[in-house]
This record gives sequence, structure tokens and C-alpha cells, in this order.
Amino acid sequence: MKPLVSATFLIAATLVSGAAAVRADEIRACDFKLKSGCIGGDAKVTLADAKLQHLEFDITWCGLHKGAPGYTCMLDAARSDGGSKWSEDGGATVITSSSDTPTQRDSIKVTVGRFVSIDFSHAQSGGRCGAGAELPRALVIPEKKGRPCRVFLSPDEQ
Repeated sequence: MKPLVSATFLIAATLVSGAAAVRADEIRACDFKLKSGCIGGDAKVTLADAKLQHLEFDITWCGLHKGAPGYTCMLDAARSDGGSKWSEDGGATVITSSSDTPTQRDSIKVTVGRFVSIDFSHAQSGGRCGAGAELPRALVIPEKKGRPCRVFLSPDEQ
């Protein structure tokens, strides 16, 4: 009787731990430093069943003069926050700001696969960034943990 109880317990424990792993959110994150450390920041996404649920991003630019405080851009958007509109577009998630107007598009496109690609090319820096800072054109979170983000700045900043 004792081996049957032990086997039953082992099978039940395996099933419960496997189910927990399937339901757990996946977090992918990275950080970066560019231009001799003058630009730095980090990005983090939370996925559930490989679908984007939450995006956090910040970038800090050096001050204009040595020792001056820097300038920052921040973004924190969740599918459930009510402050942004989330839609799907050809395998990517598009996050549109509530301040989006027909004349000034304000959206971020996130594609999840082996890497997480964040396209800021249609995002407005105003409202997210202090004077002197701006969003990059794009950012890629690598597949492997501990690796830096790949950041693509606007052509005039490279």
C-alpha cells in the first residue's frame, strides 16, 4: 500500500507543478548603456501564453553639461490599465495612447517571438519624456536572460 500512495503523490505533485509552470507569466527584460554610458535604461515585458500583457520602459539621457541631471523617458502600459488601447495587428500587439489624435499618431508596436521587438517609430516623446530626452526608434529584448537590449536610435542620434 505504501508504494501506491507514494507513486500517487509523486504523479499528483508532477501534474500540479507542470500546470503551475504553464500558467505562470513569463517576464523578459534587459538593460542597456550607449554612447559611453551617456544613454542608458531598461525594458521589461510580461507575457501570458506568449501574449503581451504589460510593457515597462525607461531611458535616461545625460544632461547637457557634465554633472548636470539627466533627462528621462518612461512608459508603463498594461492591457488592463484603461489608459491605452490595445489591439492585435498581424501577430503584433499595438498599444495606442489615449492622447492619440488623427494628426499625431501615438502608438507602439510590440512583436513577440524568439526576441521581443518594440517599435517606437510611431510613438510621441511628448508626455513621456523630459526636455532633452526622446524615445529610440526601436528596441529588441534578447531571448537569453542577462544580455543587453539592442537599441536603435534615430539617425541623428547615432
